[in-house]
Amino acid sequence: MSDYRIAKVRHRVELTLTNGDTLEGDIFIPGSAPFRTGPGEPLDLLNDTDAFLALCLVSGEVLLVQKRHISVVSTALPANDDAVERGIVGMHVEFTLSDGTVRTGSVFPEVRHNHPRLVDFLNATPLRFVALFASDRLELVSREHIAYARPAPVN
Repeated sequence: MSDYRIAKVRHRVELTLTNGDTLEGDIFIPGSAPFRTGPGEPLDLLNDTDAFLALCLVSGEVLLVQKRHISVVSTALPANDDAVERGIVGMHVEFTLSDGTVRTGSVFPEVRHNHPRLVDFLNATPLRFVALFASDRLELVSREHIAYARPAPVN
């Protein structure tokens, strides 16, 4: 490997754009995470400072997608669940996006004892995208495109 090349791992995703279009393909995740041990994750790529990401469509065509125009990135649930190991309690929430779609799942904020509310988490996080764990997938939701949020109704 060249000194100028960083190892990347392909990761299958579905991007939902702010105009409602969906794009399916692979994004390229760094082989190592910047602030922890182990491989990078899609959330790392979405929350880095770069304005664009490369998406290799199923057809093989590569698009450079501006992150500001992505409302949700859906992908498979991670194989490991470290929330139990770290003792993090989830909040079951409902996000209504600016296009009217509703996304429901759980967020696992590392909250401070004096700021345990959903509003505290959404206001305090520096992340552009937040992880929403649905029952069958992980959705990375752009905070910029959340019109409103609330605790999810109990069924």
